[in-house]
Amino acid sequence: MIPAGNHTDLIWPLSLIPRRWTAIESTRQPYTYGYDGDVPPAGQWTVALSRYGVMFSVNSHGWLFRIGTFRYDYVDHYFEFPTLTLKRHD
Repeated sequence: MIPAGNHTDLIWPLSLIPRRWTAIESTRQPYTYGYDGDVPPAGQWTVALSRYGVMFSVNSHGWLFRIGTFRYDYVDHYFEFPTLTLKRHD
């Protein structure tokens, strides 16, 4: 299920965009290479492919970098479009 409300994870004015505008519910997970999941553990990477494009993610030296046309949420089962992340992640 897509979380209710706006994108509180984005800067203003993008934080005013409702999550439902940029997401599609789906139980069909992407094909993954490398780590099988959304956030790879330290020192690992993921390449994911789906009908919505490609996503690359790497966790290195405590930093998570992710870029792609989508991100799949394995807990709530939805695709988010697009994704660009750089954040501290231990």
